[in-house]
Amino acid sequence: MASIKHIVDFSDKLNPMLVKELRQGLRGIGFVILFIALQAVLGFILLITASIASHENAGHLLSRTIFFLFSFAVLIVQPLRGISALSSEIKGNTIDLLCLTRLSAWRITFGKWISLVSQSALLLAAVIPYLVLRYFFGDMQIFSELIFLLMIFLISATLTAFTVGFSSIKTNIFRVLLPILGGMCIFRCIWQIFIGNRYSYQEVVQIFSFSNSSSLLGVIAFIVMCIYAGWMCLHIGSAKIAPVAESHSVLQRSISLLMITAALATALITTASAFTLIMLGMFLAIPICIICLTENPYLAPSIAEPFVRKGIAGRLLGRFLYPGWATGLLFVMVVFALLQGAMFYYSKTQTSLDDGVQINVNAVFAMLFFSIAMTRLLVRKHQNRFGLFILFLSTQFLILAITFVCEEFFHQFEIMHYFCWIPATLLILKEGTIFSPETLKLIAWLNIGGYFLIALSTSLPIWRQISETEKQIPSDKQI
Repeated sequence: MASIKHIVDFSDKLNPMLVKELRQGLRGIGFVILFIALQAVLGFILLITASIASHENAGHLLSRTIFFLFSFAVLIVQPLRGISALSSEIKGNTIDLLCLTRLSAWRITFGKWISLVSQSALLLAAVIPYLVLRYFFGDMQIFSELIFLLMIFLISATLTAFTVGFSSIKTNIFRVLLPILGGMCIFRCIWQIFIGNRYSYQEVVQIFSFSNSSSLLGVIAFIVMCIYAGWMCLHIGSAKIAPVAESHSVLQRSISLLMITAALATALITTASAFTLIMLGMFLAIPICIICLTENPYLAPSIAEPFVRKGIAGRLLGRFLYPGWATGLLFVMVVFALLQGAMFYYSKTQTSLDDGVQINVNAVFAMLFFSIAMTRLLVRKHQNRFGLFILFLSTQFLILAITFVCEEFFHQFEIMHYFCWIPATLLILKEGTIFSPETLKLIAWLNIGGYFLIALSTSLPIWRQISETEKQIPSDKQI
């Protein structure tokens, strides 16, 4: 009996947080009801489909039903269960107790995420037998549909990382309302793909047949983006509950910069269009830029020590990689310069990169610098940097929407160009005739430079603190 208990129990090598959350999650009423309901509905649908097996579309109907129910379970229900993953620990004041168990903030966050993903994996394993039975109905692209099923599971893991990571944010708008609105949008998408139009489902499945090299590269790029996005979201959650001495900024910024560079350099070895690579680079750049501009500016000596040991070069590198929004300003400028260099190269070697793409890229970075500048000017002492940053970012789109509606209802009432100092308006102004593309590029550059200098001027006390922290490191540890 003792040997049986040893087999069925979790190994001590596993993350303790994973073991705790998985035990509670598997016994939870939410997962039990979801699991049983999925099995019951799929079994009923299979019986109904078998009764009309002579119908020529019975197999396709069964496939779309299986994928719809599985997508609903793992793309909507399971991610939404992560809304309270970290907030419950924060409200219960148990984070400090968990840290006393020598669990790092990353292991706590990762354990909660992997617990939900493991439950989604059980749902995946429960759906596969129904696909095997569906094979006997004929006309099944078994390889493509299995790959599609795994892609849905990968998207589920990414969305779960998003909700778990953002569950550490105190503001309910971003922690609760945003995932719920996202779930509604996802439901509409999966309904359109699997129920609304049978041809949409067939087109998506055809992508995973890998009939050409471009579809294979697209799927690989999609997988990399999902892994990267999930990793970044989990780091957001761990950073919110981590002590100041536990910082992952150096690792985050280094890996992100490496991935952005690799994405932009893909043109050298593939025939991918410049537009696709620039959009991929922007997708990779925006999350790390937002994180950098909202980080706690405190620098622990233990973080600065490895850089100080390398002398002047290490200190200079630290100015870009140290945690904090002040160093984040310089890091974001490095990312911006990297994208500008790529666009300059593409514009000389390819004709697919137009002025609109360059204006969009410049406008996005101007929006980021505008948000940090307004945060520093108006609410400098507020501690919720991330929430305020997103608030000012959203305000720009609100102003854009108001001016756009005014112009639509009052055709002679053109006012948007007066708000060109709001970077978001450049996204619409590039479609008009008031400003030429070259003028819009100049306005975007002025926005970037102006808001960057405003934010940089307010960061001088932080740079002095960084220098004082470096001086605290004993001289025998410096070169």
